[in-house]
Amino acid sequence: MHNGLSRCSVTIVAGVFALLMSGSPATAQTAATLKVQGAELDLHGDVNGAIEKYRQALALAPNDKIIRQNLAIDLNSAGVGLYNNKDYAGATAMFQEALSLVPSFRPAQDNLNHAQASKLTGEGIALYKNADFPGAIAKFKAALALVPDYKSAKVNCDAAEAEVMMRSDDFAGAVAKLQEATSLAPTNTMLQGKLAQAQTQLAAQQAAAEKDKK
Repeated sequence: MHNGLSRCSVTIVAGVFALLMSGSPATAQTAATLKVQGAELDLHGDVNGAIEKYRQALALAPNDKIIRQNLAIDLNSAGVGLYNNKDYAGATAMFQEALSLVPSFRPAQDNLNHAQASKLTGEGIALYKNADFPGAIAKFKAALALVPDYKSAKVNCDAAEAEVMMRSDDFAGAVAKLQEATSLAPTNTMLQGKLAQAQTQLAAQQAAAEKDKK
């Protein structure tokens, strides 16, 4: 799992470029001016202001690659900010818009995967707390399909699968799952307690099986 989301991988481009559009010189100049204003706002750290300028410019020059690129970079950066504030829906919308402008923008795609995985994991945790373990497992696995090394989803998936196993008396399987989970989250006291419980039940099950053999 990445420690942080990717803000951008390319540089904001300023200046006046030939616009790939048809229209009057006044319209072209307006789009070029808005593009430069957006770049200036970027230089001053006003990402939201820059996004507004680039959106206005793009409406006038929808085929301008520089405008599309710069807007995608800023949308990605804004999405990272929303993600860090746990606004996964808002972040998802920003990353999706960035990708609609530049489909090959890999940081935005990676960030979109993380935002969606975080949302799915949160939904899975809510289902886990309501003892809907199969539903929780489905959410965690969907998150892992997007981000295979997402530790939170993996740990919670192992815990939910262990709950299902214990309810079907598969204590050996539950112990294995919980050992895997605690190896990823060694300071999690809840997992440690669940593991101890599963180990106790496994020992009792094994003792009963040995007694039946006699």
